[in-house]
Amino acid sequence: ASFGVADETPVFIVGMPRSGTTLTEQIISSHPQAEGAGELRKLAAIARELGHNPRNFGLYAEGLSKLTAQDSQRLAKDYLTFMRRQVPGAPLRITDKMPHNFEHVGLITLLFPKARIIFCRRDAIDNCMSCYMNAFSEAHSYNDDFAILGRYYRAHEKLMRHWLKLLPHSIHENRYEALVVDQEGESRKLISHVGLPWDDACLRFMDTERSVTTISRWQVRQPIYSTSVKRWKPYEKHIGPLIAALGDLADVAD
Repeated sequence: ASFGVADETPVFIVGMPRSGTTLTEQIISSHPQAEGAGELRKLAAIARELGHNPRNFGLYAEGLSKLTAQDSQRLAKDYLTFMRRQVPGAPLRITDKMPHNFEHVGLITLLFPKARIIFCRRDAIDNCMSCYMNAFSEAHSYNDDFAILGRYYRAHEKLMRHWLKLLPHSIHENRYEALVVDQEGESRKLISHVGLPWDDACLRFMDTERSVTTISRWQVRQPIYSTSVKRWKPYEKHIGPLIAALGDLADVAD
């Protein structure tokens, strides 16, 4: 109970790349009391300080187990200072939309027990195909092989189901397909989760002037459209290894 700080400013938008994280940030940052900070690398840096290493996850577990309440408060204040430097003014909510922070949801809740987390979800095959079709950095090397990409997605799904089970009140699932069907209804749920009153500006997210540097920068300048739903279907006969690797996600163990 003594870990972290009670500050409610940061909102963490997580999920697979190409799952709707940029759109989600654009909707929230269109609210007059919120601002988007983009993809911040600060949380990953804190995780590395605690031992995070993709080649030896045991070091991260060990580092987290040794984290003291005092350490958690210091790291949380350091993160907040960094985050607030990225945005003008003093908005009530600031978003960090680094997708791969889904790996660090446990760390987030140790540093910010009152933080809101948005988990962006999209049809698994659409999501993977969008990853495959875009040129990512070497850090995303899982995206250039269908079988590896499918297994990676399943691992991401398993981890997020764990967080959802452990932290049901902190995490809001924002489903891309549901947003396309009911923009206002889903946007209202999103704004409610981050603890802000509704503002119609969130429906006009495409008019919000802010810097967007991700692959989705042109998409968030347009109204919501449905052409990205089931976009994988024309490629179905070519993506057998991906479909096989994804399998039935309903059987992913919690």
